[in-house]
Amino acid sequence: MECDSISKCLCSFLDGEVDIEKKKIIETHLKSCPACRKELVTQRSIKNLIKNRLSIQTAPGFLKQKIESELSKIDEYRESGIDALDLICWGSHIAQLYQNKADMLETITGYMEKGLEEDELCVWVTSDISELEAKDAIAKKVPDLSDYINRQQLQLFSYKDWYLADGSFNINKVLNKAFDKSKEAIIKGYKGFRAAGTLSWLHNSDWEAFMEYESLINDTLPGNKALIICIYKDIDYTGNKIEDIVKRHKYLMSKKDGNWRIIKCEKKQFEYS
Repeated sequence: MECDSISKCLCSFLDGEVDIEKKKIIETHLKSCPACRKELVTQRSIKNLIKNRLSIQTAPGFLKQKIESELSKIDEYRESGIDALDLICWGSHIAQLYQNKADMLETITGYMEKGLEEDELCVWVTSDISELEAKDAIAKKVPDLSDYINRQQLQLFSYKDWYLADGSFNINKVLNKAFDKSKEAIIKGYKGFRAAGTLSWLHNSDWEAFMEYESLINDTLPGNKALIICIYKDIDYTGNKIEDIVKRHKYLMSKKDGNWRIIKCEKKQFEYS
């Protein structure tokens, strides 16, 4: 090897990262080349200087604790599949306000695609869209969708069958359905439960009962391996009703001028226009 080639390998040589054969070649060359020996000494001195300087730089205790705490929670985080939201924790209860079908599908299809990829049991309760449209929308992102449906990892329900099975909204029955699906996910060996409910069917007569249901969901979700997103059609709601939604969710998503806005509801800082 020529000196230029040897010089390029000296850093790896000092770190013990060259193979046995190359190590012998470098050692042989160094015995007969004063220039490369000098370069070796220089590089070793620089490495030692950096090492000594770094050894006296320590992270603050609170930063170490925070990093260690977050690393210990790594299994609690899930990819949402929603670009504006990215990572979320198990137990997250999310609300989205949508004005048109395209906004609703943009959120739910990515959310469901990621849940299927992450080996979660996924449930979509549809309204404002047919079951066939829902399947077609997800199939654009998940080519082998029929396999997920056949093994019931993806389950689609009409809002009439899920929320209004008895002809009206019954809090206990709907809660039990959600809890049963969450248990089913664990029993079947999935990593968790991911659900979406589209709520264009919701009217004034059911509002208070549904808000009570949302409160119960919001209180029981933390600590469970479940994610739920509630999709509200915001043209139907006044500011007071939107504030009701904010109080019962961890995040609120809405779109303005083509851009998604995310409000972390826990901060209790609310402004909607």
